Amino acid sequence: MKYHVHEHMVTLPGNRLVGLIRLKGISHETRDKSELDKLFYRLNRYFLAVGKKEGKSLMLQTYVTKSRVELAGKYRVELPVLQDFVDAYVRPFQQGSFRQVNYHLAVILKYRELDDGIRRMQDLLITTSHMLSRYEPVLLGIEESEAGGLYSQIGGFYSLLFNGSEQPVRLSDTRLGEAVIDSVTSFGAYDFVENRPNRGGRRFATTYDLRDYPSEGSRPGMWDEAIEQPFDFTLVQGFVILPPFHGHPYKRLTLAIGGGR
Repeated sequence: MKYHVHEHMVTLPGNRLVGLIRLKGISHETRDKSELDKLFYRLNRYFLAVGKKEGKSLMLQTYVTKSRVELAGKYRVELPVLQDFVDAYVRPFQQGSFRQVNYHLAVILKYRELDDGIRRMQDLLITTSHMLSRYEPVLLGIEESEAGGLYSQIGGFYSLLFNGSEQPVRLSDTRLGEAVIDSVTSFGAYDFVENRPNRGGRRFATTYDLRDYPSEGSRPGMWDEAIEQPFDFTLVQGFVILPPFHGHPYKRLTLAIGGGR
């Protein structure tokens, strides 16, 4: 990653832009199967729509992250009975035993002229927000601290991927790609990856290059069992749009799975 050229866009090497959207998950236990099917196919229509619009200039990456939620602060109330309730409620967060699942979508666009790329990316982000409105999308961008410092929310998210914990990434003349790294990553044989953060335990990952998911077994909720596992992990799915076949774009899939303690 290089620099913010727009509140919601960061440049990448090779004349590319990336925009990042946070999505809200849908509880499969509180929805009818028919509703889940509609959401599933709507997401698929979104992939087809943006793929047909931008073709091979577009790449999409989805991130499913499960990580510990920790609270460092202390919460005090005047009534002892309420204090006992507050202590019991926040204890799992303070001990790091509570994990939260989050969903993000990265839109990566190749351009020739930066201004044209920004315009096209704006159109893609608007389309994403509209077509995926049921997932309550939030565009990640730049936030200002109480002290007046500017921080990249996009950089903060990628610090979670690279380091195992989300860290604030302040905007400066340093490239975001350098600012977010607080770990050492080694690539071994057979798509094996080891990540050693400066804080926290080692993490491991592997990658798969797939033509597509098989039609048999691909269904709404097929990752539910993985999401329920009691450990931190990241599931990355990368979709590269290939030239159209009979007028419809199709995609090549890269799947990366990583986890740590």
